[in-house]
Amino acid sequence: MRTLVISDLHLGGRGGRDVLRRPAALAALLEALVDVDRLVLLGDVVELLEGRTTSALRDALPTLRRIGEAMEGREVVVVPGNHDHLLIRAWLRARRADELPLGAATRVPRDATEQLAELTAALRPAGGRIRVHYPGTWLGPHVYAHHGHYLDTRLTATPIARLVARAQASETDALGPADAYELARAPSVAAASLVIRDLPEGFEEGVERIGGLARALGKAVMGRDGAQTAAAQARNERIAAVGSVWLDRRLERAGLASLLRVADDLGVLPRAHHVLFGHVHRLGPLTREEALGSWRPDEDGPWLWNSGSWVYEPMLVRPSDTDSPYWPGGALLLQDDRTPQVLRLLRDVPLEDLLPPTEVEDDEEPPAVEAG
Repeated sequence: MRTLVISDLHLGGRGGRDVLRRPAALAALLEALVDVDRLVLLGDVVELLEGRTTSALRDALPTLRRIGEAMEGREVVVVPGNHDHLLIRAWLRARRADELPLGAATRVPRDATEQLAELTAALRPAGGRIRVHYPGTWLGPHVYAHHGHYLDTRLTATPIARLVARAQASETDALGPADAYELARAPSVAAASLVIRDLPEGFEEGVERIGGLARALGKAVMGRDGAQTAAAQARNERIAAVGSVWLDRRLERAGLASLLRVADDLGVLPRAHHVLFGHVHRLGPLTREEALGSWRPDEDGPWLWNSGSWVYEPMLVRPSDTDSPYWPGGALLLQDDRTPQVLRLLRDVPLEDLLPPTEVEDDEEPPAVEAG
């Protein structure tokens, strides 16, 4: 079986940086789907953390329908992440209330929530099937895939995170490690709302909307979204040159080892020889040195693989740097239980074809793009 894994589409996000809504990017993905048997959407399919849940999902549906149509007679698997966690949040709460433990690859009903039902209806291929799993899924006897957002819990230490950790001992004894990660998933007031049970049910959603709006405002202030002036482009390029290196080092020094610990906590080791994840928007490993080095933190453990993203982030990648691991269009290709293959589906697509017309002002030349 040939499986294509993509993640972090962030469809419907503010600013138009979700490139899969552009015809050139969608065409490249649809072409890649021609000879695959299964498509896995490994989290953050829709951007639901920016305070515009209804409109984000509405904006995403046309693209999702095209993907579903292209997968006719085959299979689509959805694994929610942190930015589309709302798709399954009510279902998770109900399971905890009934003391039903969340496993490493629990099957989720397609209509578990209204939003999830709408998303799966758009993606469901004619004559095929669609499945939803959370927090991860098995793609073969020895291949496990997870969005990767649980690693955030291991990389943060805040008062709220410690509060949640103390609560886990009593709250999750009858449950399991995945439920513990869910309780500590966001080390913020939103996480505390899962512990303090007498708070209104919509409390966490409200906090996340406020946080999303703050992030969106920050993007606009920094010139990441909307029309890009020459000054904003120059500033973002300077930031990208430093930011991508800093993130790479943080991933190598702590992130990858933390993800390995997450996999161990979830009980997928030693069975999993390959662990696939998204979340950090960094395609990899891209070299033999990476694959045999930091991307395999334990020489007796699994190889780690990241599917990249379908978001253009000007503060991580320069307009001409199509070889950057943060360039949008990353994917992983699996054939049965073999070693995954890293793909760059948008490497030859010019930046101007990936952004909405408003991204570059009319009186400016679009940024030059080197050949891929």
